[in-house]
Amino acid sequence: MNISKRELATKVSILYYEENNNQDKIASKLGISRSYVSQLLSYARSHNIVRIVVNVEGFSSHLVKKEIEFSKYFPGVKQFYFMKSKSPEYTKKYIGKFAAPFVSELIKKSKIIAIDPGTSVQKIIKELKPNLCKNCQNKVVLPSIGGIDNENVKVCPNDLVRKLGQLLNCEYLFLNSPAVVANYRLRDALLKEKNIQDVISYWNKIELDIFGIGDAKEGSILFSLLNRDMIQEVKNSKTVGETQINFFDKQGNYLPLLEKYRIGLPLEKLRKINMKVSIAFGKEKALAITSILKAKLIDVLISDSITVHAMEKYLNN
Repeated sequence: MNISKRELATKVSILYYEENNNQDKIASKLGISRSYVSQLLSYARSHNIVRIVVNVEGFSSHLVKKEIEFSKYFPGVKQFYFMKSKSPEYTKKYIGKFAAPFVSELIKKSKIIAIDPGTSVQKIIKELKPNLCKNCQNKVVLPSIGGIDNENVKVCPNDLVRKLGQLLNCEYLFLNSPAVVANYRLRDALLKEKNIQDVISYWNKIELDIFGIGDAKEGSILFSLLNRDMIQEVKNSKTVGETQINFFDKQGNYLPLLEKYRIGLPLEKLRKINMKVSIAFGKEKALAITSILKAKLIDVLISDSITVHAMEKYLNN
């Protein structure tokens, strides 16, 4: 065949990419071998006859390209899911619906499930389907921290535990204690109570922990639980991020604050959990989320595009 390789590669590319012929059909039509068709397609790509552009943002509700970029910054994270968002209000309305399918798959694979009683976790549980999974009677749902007893906070930990337990038709346990107590002696006494011991006994067995992230600032749920001295202790520290009443600086270093007063999953047990899933969003939480990522406490992060763009300025600091 008196035809240049470049011209033949162009013809093969048109037949393959524009006219949707398979390689066998192209080989038959041009009277060449199938292996040579494959070589010509490779030649076309390497010599800029064909340029393949993957429209990673065009087909999905999440930012695939950003997810890949963040995986390079944090290779220990198993998966990022970043929702495209038009505004903070849009995120608040739809983040639960966006996150629910991903979390559902993880719930199906886990037997002992802990949840953090935050508003972010509440949004996910609200969107989980009643037929989430079958034959879940052997699962156990429990809280990762004590209760939030505050009239200004609209999240009841036991209600979230109950709702997820009922969705799964499985056993669920309540941690009938506050998350933070002002008297460390009272905290020590509470930890000896049978009900609390029953829950704590499962903390070594947790397979999936679903939690939010706080920025430890005025107006946060956390500060609504603390007395004045506790708030001042946190303010005087280098805390920028908090999860399940564990505190971290901007480099992800753990800060041992309020340890004598908290009733919740200790850091050493949190680290051992195989699947730690956080749903966290908001520009004001960008530094907090980054600090928890640096602390290597997240296996799956669910967030939105607004938060992700705000986080980028902290990645190299």
